[in-house]
Amino acid sequence: MQARADALEGGPRTESAHSGSGHVNFLIFRILLGIVVLAPLPLGSNRPLAWSAIAFAVALLMVGWGSAVVTGRARAPVPLGWLGGIATCFALALGWGWVQSTGAVPQSVWHPLWAEASQALGKPVAGGISIDPTLSHAAILRLLSYGGVFWLAAQLCRERSRAREALVAVAAAGVLYAAYGLLGHFAGWERILWLEKWAYIGDLTSSFVNRNAYGAYAGIGLVCCTALFLHELRPPRRGETRRVYDMTEILLLRAMPFMIGGVVLGTALLLSHSRGAFLSTGAGILVLMAAVMMSRLVRPRTALLVGLVIAVAGTAVLGMSGDGTFSRLADTDIQNGDKDRAELYRIALQAIGDAPLTGHGIGTFAAAFRMYRETSLSAPTVWDYAHNVHLEMAMDLGLPAAILLYIGFATILGVCLRGLLRRRRDQVYPAVALSVAALIGLHGLVDFSAQMPAIALTLSFLLGLGFAQSWRTSDGGNE
Repeated sequence: MQARADALEGGPRTESAHSGSGHVNFLIFRILLGIVVLAPLPLGSNRPLAWSAIAFAVALLMVGWGSAVVTGRARAPVPLGWLGGIATCFALALGWGWVQSTGAVPQSVWHPLWAEASQALGKPVAGGISIDPTLSHAAILRLLSYGGVFWLAAQLCRERSRAREALVAVAAAGVLYAAYGLLGHFAGWERILWLEKWAYIGDLTSSFVNRNAYGAYAGIGLVCCTALFLHELRPPRRGETRRVYDMTEILLLRAMPFMIGGVVLGTALLLSHSRGAFLSTGAGILVLMAAVMMSRLVRPRTALLVGLVIAVAGTAVLGMSGDGTFSRLADTDIQNGDKDRAELYRIALQAIGDAPLTGHGIGTFAAAFRMYRETSLSAPTVWDYAHNVHLEMAMDLGLPAAILLYIGFATILGVCLRGLLRRRRDQVYPAVALSVAALIGLHGLVDFSAQMPAIALTLSFLLGLGFAQSWRTSDGGNE
């Protein structure tokens, strides 16, 4: 009974990796890690079968881990109190999304399309705030799976060796997907796996369909490789001495593989020809460098030297592979397309103004937008997304619920920032979480990469990893 109470309330924890509880956590961690690194393979998991399978698998892991904790066969390394506020914001936002999809609210706040449908059919219809409850249920299911990945990562990556393994695995997966994309690109294979490419011909998309989504994923891998490279160059601990041989071994055998991986990822990113991903990745790297210097993970001189190396390597890669990306930055036809996006944002803001409190239904942008579409937008283009994740979230959920969701995200990032400044070791993990959040958040201003399941899963996993490693050992919650 004491072990069970400790597991639930955050009391003393002394779990060995070889103990029964450690074995359960280790097994669940490995399965979770496998799900995250394999998610990009089936077209970024942006197909109902793929994301449904992931949601089912994550649900099984959550139920299995929860049952093991309750029965004392596993421990919860992170006390529930640390996650309570985040979970509350998330649950309230998704709870409202569920309410939107039901008729459990007065008809006066239902979407006006339901009244039109009732009038056309000549009989009452079961409606709600959501214009399409089926789409809302699917969106809730996806978000629940992302929340489950964050929760499990926060619990299972508290142990240092797992945190290291997790970050290396995400970086290695990014390099492998980039290598696959580069092989196909230079060989002239216009295929995604065994499928003939039907979009973005000439752009490197690896296992994704959309070049912008893949560019964002490559950016995440680049941030991870850069962070691991910097982590290997951290100064010696007090009382530790390093000889020239030691430094050579660290640089060539431990740090250099991550630099090579970063070059592979950077090349793939540029050949995706995604402007937004290129710029947001640059911002993510800048956040990482700032975080590294703030946390003193490496000496300022080392950070500046690494920054110089990155600049030189980046310039070389740009010279070889950046023509397509830069030509897209200057292409006037693309700038005309950007005018469409500006018009899209204006219409989305109008839709938000029409239902600022209730929203139009979580996950229903494509259906709701058809009522607002104007002739000012390009006729052949189908707008399934707002190309601004933040506007779309406000339009779908309504401002109060969207703000709640973002408060939860802000809390996670606040914990990571505090951990970055307070911890004396392993600052690389909260640094990566902050950098990747900046990358995806900024890219979300101009595109929908965060809505791709593989990217959302990876982001959730890295946020959970950063959150888990943002607490000192003295704070408790150790495995």
